[in-house]
Amino acid sequence: MAQENQNEEKVEQKCKFTILMVMVIISLLLSISALTLSVLSFKGGSGASQAGPVVISKQYDKGRSLDKAIATKKPMVVFFYTDWCGFCQRFIKTFDKVTKDRKIKSNFAIAYVNCEDQNNHKYMEEYKVQGFPTVFVVTKDGKKVHLDNNTFFNDDSVEVIKNNILDTIEEE
Repeated sequence: MAQENQNEEKVEQKCKFTILMVMVIISLLLSISALTLSVLSFKGGSGASQAGPVVISKQYDKGRSLDKAIATKKPMVVFFYTDWCGFCQRFIKTFDKVTKDRKIKSNFAIAYVNCEDQNNHKYMEEYKVQGFPTVFVVTKDGKKVHLDNNTFFNDDSVEVIKNNILDTIEEE
C-alpha cells in the first residue's frame, strides 16, 4: 500500500510538473507574440492599427549636425525638425528614402537640425525657419534654396524632392 501511495505521488508530481511546463510555454508564447506586435507597431508594420510618434532626435541627434555637414565642403541638404511636430514625424520616412539615394549620398552632406535644441536656434535665425519640417539645399557657394513644403506629402514626393535637390547642383 505504501508503495502504491508513493507511485501515485510520483504520478501526481509528474502531472503537476507537466501542467506547470505547459503553462510556462504558453506564457512564453504569449510574451513573444506581444513583443512581436510591439516591434511591428514601432516599425509601422501591419501588427498594430496606429504606430506611436516617431522620436526623430533619438536617431539623428548623434553625429549629423550642421557643423559637421559644413566641414565636408560639399553641398548640403539641411532638414529642420522638432520631435513634437506631426508633419516632421510623417515626413522623416520620405526624407530617409531621399537621402539614401546613391546620387544624393555621394553629392551632398546631410544635416539634421533639431530645433528644440537651444544650440540650433542660431541656425533657425540664419535660415529664417518659420515652420516644420523645413528643408534647405545649400550649394557649395553658400546659396540657400528652400524646398517647397507642399511637395513633401504627395504620392511622388521622394522623386520630386530628389530631383529638386539634384537640380540645385546642376544649376551651379
